[in-house]
Amino acid sequence: MELMKKAAQFISYLFHPLVMPSVGLLIILNSGTYLSLLDPAAKRAIMFVMALGTLIFPLIMLPVLQYRSLVMKNGQAATKGEQLVPQIIILILYIITFVYFKRLPLSQVIHAYVLSVTGTFFIVLVLNLRFRVSIHTAALGGLTGLIFALIFLYETPLQGLLMLTLFAGGITGSSRLVQGEHWGGVLGGFLLGLAVVLLTILVY
Repeated sequence: MELMKKAAQFISYLFHPLVMPSVGLLIILNSGTYLSLLDPAAKRAIMFVMALGTLIFPLIMLPVLQYRSLVMKNGQAATKGEQLVPQIIILILYIITFVYFKRLPLSQVIHAYVLSVTGTFFIVLVLNLRFRVSIHTAALGGLTGLIFALIFLYETPLQGLLMLTLFAGGITGSSRLVQGEHWGGVLGGFLLGLAVVLLTILVY
């Protein structure tokens, strides 16, 4: 049982929700569509901006928040109310990232994707005030929704990647169950992320 919990924790770190937005943008920029025809230097710059706003800055904030007992307190997870503070800070960073991307002369698909990532995080944050929705599976659901959207819009052959993403979602969901999350929040998070990203890209 202890080994299973350690494996579940490793999987949760491996597919951490803060990493998924950058992974999604990497997929877009290497999707085999016209979106992948950008200059390599431009791709690196776009990836850097995304990683900075949705991964690096949030990770930089974690030690400060932990010191203020807003992530962990005496070795235990902070309460739901205390966790709200870092979540709001991360949401603000996501919004700033979207506003910056919106000013760049990029494809609407990229704009829509960054908006959908921000929207998914916001919805999960609001729902978690009352319920318990897994942000881990929501992030992987969003990645799945992105791939579905690219296949639908451009008929790009990403079915293999889609299967890998579904597999990653399955093992991540299982890891969250092992760590005590309810199956409804795990499945609901995945479906929420999938729906928000897919519909935002198709409608935007």
